Amino acid sequence: MAGSVAVVGSGIIGTTTAWKLQMHGAQTTLIGEPLGASFASFASLTAFDEPLTEVYSLKCLGMSYWRRWDREFDNKLGLSWDGEIRWAETPESAQALSNKIAQAVRRGYSVRSMSTEELSERLPNSRPGQVLEASLAPDDGQADPAKSIAQLRKAFQDAGGRIVPGLAKLQCLEQGVLVKIGDEELEVETVVVAGGASTATILKSAGTELPMDPSPGLLVTTEPAEPVLTGTVYVSPVTWPAIHLRQLPDGRVLIGERSQDYAATRPTINHARELLRQAQRSFPALGSAQIEDYTVEWRPMPRDGMPVIGRLPGVPSIYVATGHSGVTLAPAIAALVAYEIVDDLPAIQLESFRPSRFADQRTYLAREVESAFNGEG
Repeated sequence: MAGSVAVVGSGIIGTTTAWKLQMHGAQTTLIGEPLGASFASFASLTAFDEPLTEVYSLKCLGMSYWRRWDREFDNKLGLSWDGEIRWAETPESAQALSNKIAQAVRRGYSVRSMSTEELSERLPNSRPGQVLEASLAPDDGQADPAKSIAQLRKAFQDAGGRIVPGLAKLQCLEQGVLVKIGDEELEVETVVVAGGASTATILKSAGTELPMDPSPGLLVTTEPAEPVLTGTVYVSPVTWPAIHLRQLPDGRVLIGERSQDYAATRPTINHARELLRQAQRSFPALGSAQIEDYTVEWRPMPRDGMPVIGRLPGVPSIYVATGHSGVTLAPAIAALVAYEIVDDLPAIQLESFRPSRFADQRTYLAREVESAFNGEG
């Protein structure tokens, strides 16, 4: 049974994890301001095109938890389940989409090909070019991370959890961890580091390392427009670039480039305008839409692309929970982390994501180098 736990990081993974820990019996302190990639996220809830089986399973679990939690919170978490539509206008993108559909169907995912007639019926305001492939994932969803985090922070505090704003530094003790936030010091048995793109920096304060390569994401937000589309839409047109977009309840449209994990190489206002023009080509009703804002946020990206979840090798009092696609993954990560920390039992769903895999890789590479120098192999 866990005693005192501090969660460093108030994004979607940190907030959900703190709430689940508190509800599961740990006396929990949530440290940090609600900032970061969670608030500049496209926030589509999907596992459709996830290539890695282990991550796919965790995403599906996360989506299932989101549905359950939304019922528990009387549909106040800001979630919608309006599905996802994709269309492809080039032979290459059409083949790639067909392959993704086939893989998803083999896995049992709710997705299917769609005719151009059905595409026009579902998106009457769209004006695609020659559609060579289209898909519908009717059970995919969309989140409002700011609203979800606000509701979960309140529920966390109502359950007796404590929130401390500020930046945390960690110091490993013989038993537990000392967490310093400004002039305040907390001595806890376990620290969960869920700092998103700042996770590696936070861990360095405790003398530990985690190989991460945060990537920039560009998200364009338009001023409110008349209703044009529902759900999430991915467009792979003949003209560059591919985009994804969704319309918020207040009429604003979010536009991103290519996939949700694509790293922005030109995060400028001119590039933001290019993305808007592409959206206007596919949806002429957005012709008068203006850019309200464009944001570049650094997303947490472990070096091998997979989430990092588990206790640090040799430092069991520090537990890491970070990774890309955090909005989709957050509820599953939170539930499983609470289970591991409070019940002190391993969650088999997390075995592929342990921090120890990086130490194992370094050991393997060192042995390979040593063998090469010794003339072996």
